[in-house]
Amino acid sequence: MPGILMMNHSVNDSVRDGENKKRSSEDNFVNGDGHKDPTAMNNAIGNAASNGVSDGVSAPATSNAPPQIAKIGPEAYHPLSKLLVRMAQECYNGLEDTLHKMSGISLGEQANGAPPRDDPEANKRKKMLLLKFAQDNRAKFIKLLVLTEWGQKSAFDIGKVIDLYAWAKEQAAHMDFADEQVNQIKILSAYARENNPDIRTALEVLSTGEAPWIPTLDYIPPDPISSGKALKLLHAMNTSLSIRLNVHETLPRHLRNWRIQSGRATFTIDDEMEFDVVSFVEDSSDQWWFLDLRLLFASAPIIETGGRFWEQLQPQADYVLQEKGLGGLFDFLHNFVLTHKLSVLRSQAVELARTGWVGSVKIEKVHREVVVQYWTDRPGKKNWIEFGTTSNKRKNGKTSWRGPPISSLTARWFSQGKEVVDVDLGIDWKDISMERILKRVIALHTTQILQSTRERFDPKLNVQVDLSATEPTDCALTATLGALSNSVTLSLEPVTGSFIMQPACALSARAEFAMNQGREPTQIASILTSMLSQTLKDQVQRIAQQLGWQRITRQALRPDAVKAAVKSDILEYSLYSPRGWTSAWALAAIVSTTGESWWILELGSGGISIDHAEQIVMERPDGSSLAIDRNTLSRVERVAIQLLSFRVTARQLAAENKTFSLRRACGSSSKADGSANVLQGWALYVQTADLLTSKPGQQPWLEDAIAITCEGLKNDSRSVWHIASGRLVPTVIADMQKLMAAAPQSNFKFTADGSFRVLLATPFGSDILGELRARLRDVNRLRTFAITLQKRQMHLTTSSLQKVQFRYGPSPYSATVSFTSEDEVAIDIPQSNPHFRIHRLLTAIANDRSPSLHNFIKGDTNGLEALCATLILTRSLLTVLAELDSASPGNVRNPSIHVHSIFKYRLTYENPLCTFDIGLQRKNDKVYWFIEDNINHPPDIRAAPERNPRHRRLDDLQEKLKELFKSRAEKWFGTRKGIVAELDAVPDALRMLHQAVLSCKMEGGYKPPPPLEVVLPQQQQQQQQQPNGKPSQVQRRPSQQQMQPQMQQQRPQQFSPQMQRKQQPGQQQPNGRPQQNGQRPQMTPQQMQHMQQMQRAAQQQQARQGKSDIIEID
Repeated sequence: MPGILMMNHSVNDSVRDGENKKRSSEDNFVNGDGHKDPTAMNNAIGNAASNGVSDGVSAPATSNAPPQIAKIGPEAYHPLSKLLVRMAQECYNGLEDTLHKMSGISLGEQANGAPPRDDPEANKRKKMLLLKFAQDNRAKFIKLLVLTEWGQKSAFDIGKVIDLYAWAKEQAAHMDFADEQVNQIKILSAYARENNPDIRTALEVLSTGEAPWIPTLDYIPPDPISSGKALKLLHAMNTSLSIRLNVHETLPRHLRNWRIQSGRATFTIDDEMEFDVVSFVEDSSDQWWFLDLRLLFASAPIIETGGRFWEQLQPQADYVLQEKGLGGLFDFLHNFVLTHKLSVLRSQAVELARTGWVGSVKIEKVHREVVVQYWTDRPGKKNWIEFGTTSNKRKNGKTSWRGPPISSLTARWFSQGKEVVDVDLGIDWKDISMERILKRVIALHTTQILQSTRERFDPKLNVQVDLSATEPTDCALTATLGALSNSVTLSLEPVTGSFIMQPACALSARAEFAMNQGREPTQIASILTSMLSQTLKDQVQRIAQQLGWQRITRQALRPDAVKAAVKSDILEYSLYSPRGWTSAWALAAIVSTTGESWWILELGSGGISIDHAEQIVMERPDGSSLAIDRNTLSRVERVAIQLLSFRVTARQLAAENKTFSLRRACGSSSKADGSANVLQGWALYVQTADLLTSKPGQQPWLEDAIAITCEGLKNDSRSVWHIASGRLVPTVIADMQKLMAAAPQSNFKFTADGSFRVLLATPFGSDILGELRARLRDVNRLRTFAITLQKRQMHLTTSSLQKVQFRYGPSPYSATVSFTSEDEVAIDIPQSNPHFRIHRLLTAIANDRSPSLHNFIKGDTNGLEALCATLILTRSLLTVLAELDSASPGNVRNPSIHVHSIFKYRLTYENPLCTFDIGLQRKNDKVYWFIEDNINHPPDIRAAPERNPRHRRLDDLQEKLKELFKSRAEKWFGTRKGIVAELDAVPDALRMLHQAVLSCKMEGGYKPPPPLEVVLPQQQQQQQQQPNGKPSQVQRRPSQQQMQPQMQQQRPQQFSPQMQRKQQPGQQQPNGRPQQNGQRPQMTPQQMQHMQQMQRAAQQQQARQGKSDIIEID
């Protein structure tokens, strides 16, 4: 029915006002304003405000019609459309429920996967459900139809009835309010009345202390008893009580613990109570009287004598003593104590539910039992504890010889809706604590869950369970996968029963949410294992990113292939490519139930298969795993590179049928992370004879075995460092020790006991045999070269396996020998060194490309020894030649030095014109430098400037040379045609020659003397044929001055490297010499081309002449 709103008549006349008007107007009712009660008006206004109906408009006073009843507006009614919508929604919801119920009726499963057949019983049930739904809703809609049609016909009349009902109810409310107000006035008026005081009695009592007319009780107090008499009375009472208890009373076995003291008998029941009774007779003719009760368990109140509870307890106890004696009193008090203990447990449980266990504990009282449900929000079946009493009677109904049993408190534990039997809850009934009992039961429940979960784990997984019988927070399951850092502790929150995982992270939060959905122990073990494996994988991924490892995502590489390669069950795996690794290799982190393991995988073509897999064993000898940190992964990477490199090398050794062995090397660490006795790497041992090739009869310089260790990638991440270590034979140790003391090596270390280490670098994934053989060859070459330097008394400055720098001579001069390749030796000589003039020739000697040296150097067997000998033989000559060359800066032709070979040189002077040949020759097992004047040679083998047969020298030059060639000095002497000088004396001889030549220098340029008359060969033959011996006519040839330009055009001028550097093709002075401006101009391309053409022309001319001497042109 529609709702009703009360009408507001705070302005219109009330029924009572109408009656007053009738009486005041003598039965002439006038619709006017009469006297109105202000209180009633105010109350009416309040009611109107609360009901929400607006005030009606009063009729004018002159109107004779009664006031109209206020209409209830349409806003106070619920529309019929809302009822229709709700009925439709209810019908729709009922249809959904019916369809769900019909779908839940199963037709049964058929064997062998055949489709289910029609089940008549199931179809009948479905039809009944649908018919019942249709019938119920049809009845509802019929009623709604009837109500709708009735409302359309009677809506106007019903509205009037409602308005009239609201008006009548409002008038009744006004009358009830008036009656209540009159009653309240009467009650409040009583307080305003003042009682009449008894002034006469008050004055008498205040003045004299008594009033004779006040009645007395006539009570006479007894005489006080003395202490002795009181003690005698107590002894008598004690004796009387003892006689009665021992003689006249038959006490049950649970009342045998009693004592008599101070005239009362006290019975004690352990953990419950003790009560005092008294009797005034020695026999059982009179009843016992109850005196006191004391409860003996904790959390019990103290019963005070004279209190309200005592006033109710004492009569009841005396009645029980009168009817049933001491046994009945025990049963009465015992049951009271048990009930009170249950009340204490319930009150404690209620207090827990209000404070720390709010929302997780539910308390119910069923008859004389207290049921405490815990973990109310935990999914699944309920868990609760029942506290109640038990009679302890036997099941067969027989009574023991001890007597009837007494009732006691009992507690039962229901876990997942089933009672847990054969479990000791260990409840202390003397010290009752509901919180302690709950913790005990929850600890047992937690232990049960954790133990069940532990049994579902894989036996290989390290799972430890810590249990406690009293404290649930101490119960925890710790699962560790791999290192101790990757462990998770599973426990249950005692209050809510939710699973808690530590440490907290995103993965543990998701795992907690999954486990708290009511999972079984098998599922919990699976969730924990998955979380640990994912955590371990994430730890590896995080550290790998810090180290710069690139994760390999191989969509084509199936997990089955990885599982088959490692031959183990895999939980998680990741493939990484550390810096410097090629795409053919991958470092795999495999996570299984035993922890993490590291593998080296050689991927097949396309990355869809694994050709080779090898595990990297990184555990300590005690079986524990390493922590996942930067140090561990760096160590894994280093060992992986070692193992990978050694496996590649081992393949090559196996292909060559060489013997080898691979050994593990464990090292100790002093770090605080406990990485002592950890695998530090591997060592590959090979035979020396398999690496070095020795000539027949050559003594070995290394012992049999060489150990190779890998030191990781270089800084460029493209090559791998290796260290090869071994020992030298005792005969070589002394020489090598001297070499290392003189010039320590950066990539070669040597100790006094003969041990050495060589640093090698090879490309990633390549074997080290080639590099090792090359380095050992370099060490041997360095060793032999150092011995040669020591034998030649040369000083070793710095040395390495690729380069040796040494000094020689008194100056001293330096040179560097570089072992650039296996068969090529490079010589580096600075320009300030005089031997820079013959740099190319020295390089050829060092590489054994000058077989003619064996005529001068005996006993030397290789190019480096020949190089040292050559430096010694030519040092003094080249030193003085450099001195003469730099004596006159800018003058490249006076003298000009030409190098014909390593031991043949030519000096050419332009002013005055003359040439000299310098060569090294052996005589009497000694070598000498021979300085010859070219004027004494035939014209065809002379130098170009003096090749003209009519050439004539200056007379004063010729005289000075003749005088010089006749002189003699220390270690050199003249031979009329030249000078013979020892190695150390050739500088003095050349200086004397140079001074002699320059002393004849002509000012203003050289002017040749008149040419000689030369007899031609035909004329000379004819002259020889004349019998008279007269000479024939002499045919004059052009002078030297005339022939010289022509010869210069035919044969280009040859310059040594030093002469070319001195010559400046820049601007020239008027006298034809290069301009000296302190700056050497650069040659233009045209000048370079012209110089090359001149050199080629000179070489062709020398080839035509068939000369054996070669002039080196730099």
